[in-house]
Amino acid sequence: MGLGEQLKYGSVPYRWVGNTGFEVLMISSRKDPSRWIFPKGTIEPDEGPQQVVLRETEEEAGVTGSVQERLHYETVGKQQTMFLLQVHSHVENWLEVTNSHQFDAKYPNLISSSAQERERSRRWMSVEEAFLVAKQMRYV
Repeated sequence: MGLGEQLKYGSVPYRWVGNTGFEVLMISSRKDPSRWIFPKGTIEPDEGPQQVVLRETEEEAGVTGSVQERLHYETVGKQQTMFLLQVHSHVENWLEVTNSHQFDAKYPNLISSSAQERERSRRWMSVEEAFLVAKQMRYV
């Protein structure tokens, strides 16, 4: 890791779709909304890797679930550890919640409290499509 660079933890949120398999959830990047990424962030004091995965996934993607297994992969130039996260529920009225004082109270450590900074697009996609997107983003 480079000087001052922090290890990031993230999730690959997924849900089962009937008998056909599953889909994964990707979110738009704040820096470039045309890029699709997985939720991730840095660890806070008194947090373990799985706790940061749950927190970042709810903050950035608006879903909650259970952390499954750790994924083994390398990213180009970044230190990241990703976990599969089986989605159990969506935060109701996600855009309204992220624009409220309730959100600020639950997540006081967010660097920016600007609603525009927090607003992201979410998109469920097939594993095949996510693989192509992730390959373009150098996740695989």
